Amino acid sequence: MKLQEIFDAASVHLMGMEGPSLDMDGDACVYRGYDDDCEFNGQKCAVGLFIDDQHYSPDLEGSGMSNQLVADAVAASWGQDDLTVAQISLLADLQMAHDDTSRGWEWPNSIVDALDKVATKFHLRFDPKGASA
Repeated sequence: MKLQEIFDAASVHLMGMEGPSLDMDGDACVYRGYDDDCEFNGQKCAVGLFIDDQHYSPDLEGSGMSNQLVADAVAASWGQDDLTVAQISLLADLQMAHDDTSRGWEWPNSIVDALDKVATKFHLRFDPKGASA
């Protein structure tokens, strides 16, 4: 998957969320969010978005993109043998954008600011108005 495609999908997803994907206690970011009844609540973080159900495992939680299991789950979901260094780097920054903005800021504005910084770093196009549509 191309970097712009990854960024576009993640930005549309994150900007469409009412808040970050958090654990049942609401204090840790997770690939898949769960409610108080231990049911999936539909929330996925910037990387969790790219992990198909068949490649997801709760064992991935608590690990970042530097964990080979996480990278392998994303690669398998995309039909790739491995992720490229650039893909891993972008996904790690998108994960940090999600995780860093989940800590006490106003989500809609803070996620836009964080995504803008990621886009700038990777020389990607970002139109917040188009991404949220």
